[in-house]
Amino acid sequence: MQLILIVQVSIALLAGELAGSLPLGAWVGAAVLAAAPALVLVAGAVLAAAAHRGMDRGDRRGVERLYAVQGLMGWPVTLALATAACSALPRGLAPALGNGGVAVVFMASAVVAALLVHATTWSVERRVRESSLMRGLDGLTPLHPMPSLASYVLAQARAGLLPMLVPLVVPVVLSEAARTAAGHLAPDFVDAARIAGGVAGALLLFVLVPLIVPPLLGLRRLGPGPMRDDLESLVKHAGIGVREIWVWPTDGLVANAAVMGVIPGLRCVMLSDCLLECMPREQLRAVMAHELGHVVRRHLPWMLAVILACWTLAGMIIAPLAQELFERVASGVPESGLEAAAHTAGLLRDGAVLVAGLFIFGFASRRFERQADTYAVQLLSTREGRDDATPEAVDAMVAALGTVALLNRVPPARGSWRHGSIAWRQDYLRALAGRAHGALAIDGMVAALRWGALAVVGAGIALGVLPI
Repeated sequence: MQLILIVQVSIALLAGELAGSLPLGAWVGAAVLAAAPALVLVAGAVLAAAAHRGMDRGDRRGVERLYAVQGLMGWPVTLALATAACSALPRGLAPALGNGGVAVVFMASAVVAALLVHATTWSVERRVRESSLMRGLDGLTPLHPMPSLASYVLAQARAGLLPMLVPLVVPVVLSEAARTAAGHLAPDFVDAARIAGGVAGALLLFVLVPLIVPPLLGLRRLGPGPMRDDLESLVKHAGIGVREIWVWPTDGLVANAAVMGVIPGLRCVMLSDCLLECMPREQLRAVMAHELGHVVRRHLPWMLAVILACWTLAGMIIAPLAQELFERVASGVPESGLEAAAHTAGLLRDGAVLVAGLFIFGFASRRFERQADTYAVQLLSTREGRDDATPEAVDAMVAALGTVALLNRVPPARGSWRHGSIAWRQDYLRALAGRAHGALAIDGMVAALRWGALAVVGAGIALGVLPI
């Protein structure tokens, strides 16, 4: 989902530059843009009806197919967005709305499509939840009433879309604001202002997220009791500062956890109600230890350097290649077509840089997650006075990942751009049993990624790729 949103936001922001790349009129572009949510609605309705028919026969394959296909529907929507952006539609909208307004229109189509995904799965989700009612009673787990259709869609948007959109949009908005201001005040520093604005937005989020998210998501403090004492003991053993442990109320719809903030006095951890209610205590400790691992290994601040480095490296590699290729192709292009050819080549170059940057960042992010998994096993083991990975600690982390997959209805083998598949992570963890806590391969790899990121950013500044 995060990867899809990043691509969609990029398309929306670049719609003005993409306009006219395809020989499609404004009305055709508008039809394609409107067709994206319509496609989601029709496909979801058909798949939901098939799932209901299957459940009538006791066959759950239709349910699994619905969740699998709906998880991929973002890509046809992204293709529709790209097609509409390359039509004459952005040029037709720009005089009235401006480039910012055009981006909002395109993102609105993507957001509506995402909400329709949840709307079309609501009836199936309700039936699945009702069918598990007796199992919940037998297991003495809390039973949440199924929300209405509107409440369900809004809850999913609040729990899924909002936490992902805000970190993407805030740096972009500040970047564009800085670029616009520089265009009026200091035209020679437009590129530097754009980058500085994006970095400032990211830093602002890193600092203020612990203050913004709790009211935004309606978080509540984890009450006193054995569970809080246990988790606070884990924090103390890790030797870091955590201001608060929050409960994320999702009506049992989301099984997830996150650590927020780089400043110890503001830093906090949030655990969804589904995790707290459904996970055995040893697995919950493992999840908490994983989140603490991101703090101890300083993943949050280093992620900013990695993000900058990914696209800097991609630009440093692809831009010269694209220039060389264009110069060869341009020799056979009539002079009247050079401007259009240069525009198209620039768009292809920027698209290649985006894809390459996403690929590199995904690789780095998955290694950060692996290191956090490793730290969780080490922390749980050292609490028992061991300097090697105990089978119990490994089993707790492996089981916690399995429970998260089960609660979120994610097949363990399904890949994840930022985290890797559950099965991939579990296989790695099982190999840790009995390993000493000394320098492991993953620690060396992450250290190389960190220093490599700094080197790339430094080279980018020196070569003018990052005009800071």
